[in-house]
Amino acid sequence: MKLKRRNKIGAEFNMSSMTDIIFLLLIFFIITSKFTPEPILKVLLPKGAETNTVKQNIHVTVSENLQYAVEGQIVPFERLPESLDVALIQNPGATVSIHGDKRVNYEKVMDLVYMVNELGGKPVLALKPVPINK
Repeated sequence: MKLKRRNKIGAEFNMSSMTDIIFLLLIFFIITSKFTPEPILKVLLPKGAETNTVKQNIHVTVSENLQYAVEGQIVPFERLPESLDVALIQNPGATVSIHGDKRVNYEKVMDLVYMVNELGGKPVLALKPVPINK
């Protein structure tokens, strides 16, 4: 006599209980999201001041034959710190745009950069040449 096994393990999975859990979680998240419509942290950001400040530039040019010019006016090298200091006093916070000829020794341009830095200016090396008034 052949006996049949009663405890047979089935390979089926019942999805109805899983869908019930998913719907309950969905309802829970929808309900809890309605409780906090405003942000939790209120941050007051500062408002910027409306000022129309125009940054001033002071143009310094070094030509091929080592002629220095401040704002287009030729200045001898000995008087260059004085004229730069006067220009920086007239335009506080201005940047000094240094225009050097491509044939000028780089050391002369860097001397000018160091001079502007010592006077309290902000030196910037520029690429576009500025004409010198003679």
